[in-house]
Amino acid sequence: MSFFTPIGFEDYVKSHLKVNPLVDPADLRRRLRRSLADFRAGVKCQCGQPIWVVGSAEVGNGCFNCITGEAYSSADYELEEACSGAGKAAAKGRVRRHRRSR
Repeated sequence: MSFFTPIGFEDYVKSHLKVNPLVDPADLRRRLRRSLADFRAGVKCQCGQPIWVVGSAEVGNGCFNCITGEAYSSADYELEEACSGAGKAAAKGRVRRHRRSR
């Protein structure tokens, strides 16, 4: 089971851009919104786990473990919307293959 550090959408964007200043803010927001929409629609990683929205916005739909190869996510961010009870309930959907974001 993963335990993320919840972060607001715009707080994450600000934090990401601070360490990645060459990233286009509009593109980052678009990719995050698309991954969050996929999460809410119940899209799963190919292993069957809910997708990690923040990571999926960078590399395509996947769970934390499949994207990073790590088991524990306590020091990693996830959008608050995906950490909430409503977001978790929405993630009980169908399995789709990985989608590349670019």
